[in-house]
Amino acid sequence: MRLAQLSLPNPDFLTDTSRLARLLLGAVAVSSLLSACAVSPETQALMDEYQSTIPSCTTQLDCETKWAQAKVWVMQNSDFPIYSESDTRIRATSPLTTSSGVGVVVTREGSGNAYQFLVDVECLNAFGCPDVWQTKLDFNRALNGG
Repeated sequence: MRLAQLSLPNPDFLTDTSRLARLLLGAVAVSSLLSACAVSPETQALMDEYQSTIPSCTTQLDCETKWAQAKVWVMQNSDFPIYSESDTRIRATSPLTTSSGVGVVVTREGSGNAYQFLVDVECLNAFGCPDVWQTKLDFNRALNGG
């Protein structure tokens, strides 16, 4: 008894239809990746408002007052205690990757008596966090007196 001889398919076995199907599949994959990065109009509006309302100060008294307000806001809005604080940064996040919650870092940037107060809200939760942009905007409103 003789073994049947195996033959490999000709490399040109792909038809125009299967090539088109592969191209369409690639296009769908790229489109899915791009749409996952899109920002909703509501989120974009929050981002724009955050950018346009970043708290600032120009006098020593105003800067000291807003820095004190920033510290209070961090203590009230972070799930973690303040573990690092200086004249330019308040950090209330978790150094452990196993911790879960919302962390907050506030940075005071500028020179002389002209400063901006920038907040970074960190979501350390696999299930998501409250709207980060809304929280950042709440910080701006708190320091701006609104």
